[in-house]
Order: sequence, then C-alpha cells, then structure tokens
Amino acid sequence: MHIGRYCLSTVSRTRHGHTTPTPKHCRSSTARTSKAMWQHIAYDWVDPLEMAAGIPASAGDFVLLHSGLEAPFTGRYSLLALYKDREVVAEDFKPLEPMLTTRQPTYENAWFGYFGYGLKNVLEELPHDKAWHIALPNLHMATYKMVIRFDHRMKQIDIWAKSSAELSALPAPKKFSGYKAPKISKIDSDMTKKQYLKKVTEVQEAILRGDIYQANLTRKFTGLFEKETDAFALFTKLCAVSPAPYSAFLRLGDTAILSSSPERLLTLTAEGMAESRPIKGSAPRGHNVAEDIFNKEQLQASTKNRSENLMIVDLMRNDISRGCEIGSVRVSDLYDITSYSTIHHMSSAVQGKKRAEVSPLQLAKYCFPPGSMTGAPKIEAMRLCSTLEPYARGIYSGAIGYFGGDGTVDLSVVIRTLVIQGTRFEFQVGGGIVEDSTPEDEWRETMTKARGIAGALGLSLKELEGI
Repeated sequence: MHIGRYCLSTVSRTRHGHTTPTPKHCRSSTARTSKAMWQHIAYDWVDPLEMAAGIPASAGDFVLLHSGLEAPFTGRYSLLALYKDREVVAEDFKPLEPMLTTRQPTYENAWFGYFGYGLKNVLEELPHDKAWHIALPNLHMATYKMVIRFDHRMKQIDIWAKSSAELSALPAPKKFSGYKAPKISKIDSDMTKKQYLKKVTEVQEAILRGDIYQANLTRKFTGLFEKETDAFALFTKLCAVSPAPYSAFLRLGDTAILSSSPERLLTLTAEGMAESRPIKGSAPRGHNVAEDIFNKEQLQASTKNRSENLMIVDLMRNDISRGCEIGSVRVSDLYDITSYSTIHHMSSAVQGKKRAEVSPLQLAKYCFPPGSMTGAPKIEAMRLCSTLEPYARGIYSGAIGYFGGDGTVDLSVVIRTLVIQGTRFEFQVGGGIVEDSTPEDEWRETMTKARGIAGALGLSLKELEGI
C-alpha cells in the first residue's frame, strides 16, 4: 500500500466540506453522507501524471483533468478520479438530470466525463450526424470512489475517498521512461486540401447571402496503429509537446480520450459566479524570438481576428445570460492573447451571476455546444457545417470536465483532442470562417492546430499536409 506520509487524526469539518487545518502531511477528516463515510487526507506531492500512470488496468475507468500549463486565468489544480461508482451513459441529458439535484461537498457527488457534440440535436432541431469513424455515446458521466486534487501552486495533494478500502488501493506513482511514438499503418483525412478550400468558399457564399456571420468548419483525421498502443504514455507525450491548462485523459472501457485543450467552456463557483472564455483568433509561434513577437503583435492588431472573436463573445454573452441574473453579465479581458507551445490564441472572458432557480446543468446546456465551435448565429452555423462535414464530430466540439456536488462546474471545450479505440484513432481541427477569410490561410490554420497531436504521434506537418 502506497499512501505517503499522513495520519488519521480527527478534525472538525467546516462549511463546503473543507477541514480545519492540522500540521502539514498529517490531517484527515470524515464526512457522513446518506450512503458512505467519506475520508479526506493530505498527501506528499507527486506529479499527477506519475500518479495516474500507476493506475493498473484492473482499476477500470478513470479521469484525469490535468492543468498542464498555468495561465493567468486558470491552471492551479489537477483532479484525478478513479474507482468508478455510478455511471450515466446516454444519448441525451435526461438520465443525468436527477443525479445532480442533491447538494453535497464538492467531490462526494462529483460527476466526471464528457458531453459529445451530438447533444446539439437534443437541444435544437438539426440534421442528424453522418458516418462515424469511432462511435461514442453522446454523454458519458460517472462518479468515482476516490478523487485526488493536486494543487500545483502549493505543491499539495488532498485525497477524498469513499472508504478506507479505496485509500488502501491508492496507486503507486510510476516514473516515465523513454517514449516511442506508436507505429501508424494508415492515416487519412475526410477532406483533401482542395476540398477544404472549396468548402471555405461555400461558407463565405453563405455569409454573403446573409445566412450566417461565421462558421467553424472542421476536418477529421482518422487512422490505424499497427497494434494497440499505450494511450496514457501517448498522453504524457502530448502534454510535453503541447501543454495546456485544460488537458484531460479519460479511460472509458476500450476507449481513451487524450485532450490538450486551451479553452474554457464554463466554470461555475458554489456561489453561482459563472465564466466562459471563448477562443477565436490564432497565429503560429515563430521560429525565432523576432518572428514570434511579430506573429503575436499581428494577431493582437488583426481586425479580422478581433471581429471573429467579438462575434463569438456576443454569442456566448447571449447564451450565458439565459441563465444569469439581469445586469450581471459582463465581458472582460477582451482580445486577450495567450501563448502556448505551438500557437498564440486570442480569447475573451464572459462572466455572470447564475440565477438561483437555474441548475448548474441547465446553465451548461444554455452554453452548449460551445459557440467558438459552431459560429453565429449558432443554429444556422451548425446546420451549414452538418452539410459540409462528411463525418460526425463525435466528442470533438463538445465538453470535458465535472459537475461538483456543491454546484460547482468546470468544463473545457474539446479541441486538440485525440480519441483512441483499439487500434483506431481520430482527431479533428478547424477554424472560424468569416467574410474576409483567405481560404489558404484557413487551411494553414488547421495545420497549425494539428501540430501538437502530430508531434505526439511522431508525424510531421508535411506528412499531414500531403493527406
């Protein structure tokens, strides 16, 4: 049993399930619920990737929400949920709704998982999705008997467990050895460059007709590994080449989801303060310092990118205001630039105070699908993209994260995400098309966004460009 240095001393529970501090590395608490006696301990610092790497296959499903890059607006905590308890796998939201009605401390009724983009058809009357490469349920959420929180800033770990049985099964951290990219036997795209350029012009024609203002046109890469690969080892490589504040790894049966998302769909505090941080506007990192600064400044000054960003900010402001108090919604950090390992992004924050009668799930539904992944107006843009994109998006353009027992929510946008099922894999990239977009530049942007996953797979951009 590997449980680090801790002791089980009795301490008092305070509001929201936090505990009265006792000496470092030596505190615990228990919380009585209707079904179980939860325990809370502190633990010596371990890198969350090393902790998750030690989870044996026999432990079944687990979810790691990894803050792989601290940004000014997020990135302090990582969460690891393991030893599945209850599960909802569905094609709509209804089975999940009654599960989120009981208020409990954050992690004692926390639901971790994803919402697939196909849930758009539950919320709006839209064309049904087309062919699948990897078929997944629209919704997969579960509670877990153990939740581990990693505080990257304080280098502190807190563990909540449903019983001492889970504590005794805490995984032993595993150090990483050399990484070898998996061998790929086949890789393809659902659109050639020529086809993508043509569809960009079709979006622009729809804009000129007045049907839409913007659409997020995407393309999917699909492939086969020569043999089943170590998905978590691949995730650690993805985190190394493309660190992001909303990285995530989900092991769900024979499916693994590897995400290095930089984008927040929705965060909600227990007090009801909500924020969405849509990304629109991108530029590649430079090959040297001078080029990098130039690219960043060009992005900051670009009227095209600012216009694109503002359209989605207005859309998200409308979405989030449906569940917020009148007069509470505001925009901050407009046109903010954040730099990542392969790309500069422009984002803005939309904030508001949730109305008391609106549930956390309802607020998330108001914001779904993410406006940055649809375009504006949202319904017409989704309808157009459904006609132009050959494959169903699947989990891509959806959300990954959790709903806490205390009403908190933290959801990322599913971009920069690789899905693996057996020997099959897929990932998807896209960009917002507006009236003054240049088709060649839009295609190039999809390649820039693919750099992180391509690097983890051992592929060069030239190899992808030729597909």
